[in-house]
Amino acid sequence: MIRVNLHEQLSGRTARMPRWAAWLAMAASLVVGVVLFLVAASLALILIPVVAIVGTIAVWRLRARMKAAGFGQPGPFPQQGQQEAHAEIIDAEYRIIEQGEPPRR
Repeated sequence: MIRVNLHEQLSGRTARMPRWAAWLAMAASLVVGVVLFLVAASLALILIPVVAIVGTIAVWRLRARMKAAGFGQPGPFPQQGQQEAHAEIIDAEYRIIEQGEPPRR
């Protein structure tokens, strides 16, 4: 079994960082943070309009394809062009089937 004695490592003397090194570390982290912020902001300024334009073109093309497929028409059924001159009429008779009535064949 492996055992680690943390008491020996923690009880040792801690070395203090010189004041100038602490200020240098804080200044370096501030510079790195500002640089990362500027890079992210510049990428956002470039990418947001590009994505908006590409999205607009994609929506425009999708709407054109949907309209060509017949999905752009109002109502549940798309309107066909002009109807033919002669219309075929289908005539039918309706009858109520009572319970217990034998099926017709």
